[in-house]
Amino acid sequence: MGAVAAVWRFLVGPPLRARQLAKQQITPVEGLPALSLDALTSVAYGPEAILVVLAPAGLVALQLVLPISVAIVVLLAILVFSYRQVIEAYPGGGGTYAVCRANFPPSVGVLAAAALVVDYTLTVAVSIAAGVGSLTSAFPGLTPATVPICLAILALVTALNLRGLGDTARAFLLPTMAFIAGLLVVIGIGLIHPLALHTPRQGQPLAPTEGLEAVGVLLVLKAFSAGCSALTGVEAIANGVPLFKQPRVARAKRTELLLGGILGAMLLGLAVLADRWHLGPRSGETILSQVIALAVGRNWAYYVMAVTITVVLMLAANTSFGGLPVLTSRLAHDNYLPHLFSLRDERQVFAVGIWTLAGLAGVLLVAVRGQTIRLIPLYAVRGVHHDRGGHRGVPGHQVNRRRVGGRAGRADRGGDGGHRRWAEALSRWVRRAVRPPRTPAWSSGSRCWHWRWPRVSRVSWTRWP
Repeated sequence: MGAVAAVWRFLVGPPLRARQLAKQQITPVEGLPALSLDALTSVAYGPEAILVVLAPAGLVALQLVLPISVAIVVLLAILVFSYRQVIEAYPGGGGTYAVCRANFPPSVGVLAAAALVVDYTLTVAVSIAAGVGSLTSAFPGLTPATVPICLAILALVTALNLRGLGDTARAFLLPTMAFIAGLLVVIGIGLIHPLALHTPRQGQPLAPTEGLEAVGVLLVLKAFSAGCSALTGVEAIANGVPLFKQPRVARAKRTELLLGGILGAMLLGLAVLADRWHLGPRSGETILSQVIALAVGRNWAYYVMAVTITVVLMLAANTSFGGLPVLTSRLAHDNYLPHLFSLRDERQVFAVGIWTLAGLAGVLLVAVRGQTIRLIPLYAVRGVHHDRGGHRGVPGHQVNRRRVGGRAGRADRGGDGGHRRWAEALSRWVRRAVRPPRTPAWSSGSRCWHWRWPRVSRVSWTRWP
């Protein structure tokens, strides 16, 4: 028993006192490996998802990858702006759950929390399965050991998170920075002076020379929705604000902005190269692999990037370990889960939430035998409701705080002052509700007619459209 305790102490580290909690809190740079790897690694499959959908329409349709990617980057900018508002409005963490709980009926908040739990669990399983799938593709002899390798990686990530998020972020910082810097260098070389444009391409092209279907609005929208898989994980920073060092809000907002800038640059760079080099889906080779091969050639740099991508795909599971324990602690505080989830262990982490996430992800990996393709149908239902509820709830918070014209004040639910009427009218417009009619009024000061909003006495935020 003493030997087991010694091994366990070696794995998770010595106990920490409550006043030492700051050692496990993170900075904006450490927030990238701790909470942003899921989003950053989505460039490995986001642009390819667009091209796979466009491929049946022929080679001409593949040229739409650039405008569709631009639209996705615009949506990314909107999401980053929205989640920065969520971070400022709800610094206690919980993200969309906190927004829905404060602005909608309790059932909506619980539904958003359930969607987040499913989201986090599937993110762990898919990230590890995708990384191991990439590893077994490079080394086919490891294919029979797919499930044990998946479980071993899950155990490693779990043990690191039981030590504390700070230790985990510092352990993952080197591969994360290598992935970001390496991919940006590859994109830069490809844009300025590609080194191996005549490199033979592997596999067979999957796009027909002549289109099998017309390029219509539905096809473009389907490609856009498939490419939006590159936006997964953008919400994790807003869910884990308490994990940052003081000042938490400023550091979390800075991390969200940093994530949006890096991810947007990667998506646009890959789309430009795919359009310039007329890349399309091929059997046995991903779009990202084609870009790296044409930019730098199939040399040592290509294989270093391939290994780095495999490693960060597996480590992307860490995003969920940073977000779900904070969420379950909020749910336990609100009496939706046992209070055990809100207790910190001797390492000052929410260990029960970490163990629960590891157990659920392990069951999923065993059930699908570590096959990514069997997890994708489940992954398609992730995260839709919590994004919708979070962005619809922010206008309600802005009205309650009366943040109009840069001034903040006390919520006045019974008054009918001018600022309140303007805030309510603006929030109604943002939430796509029916806009009230306007009536002309005479202004004695300016001696002219102007349009005046009618007085609104109350806005109900409990109605769910």
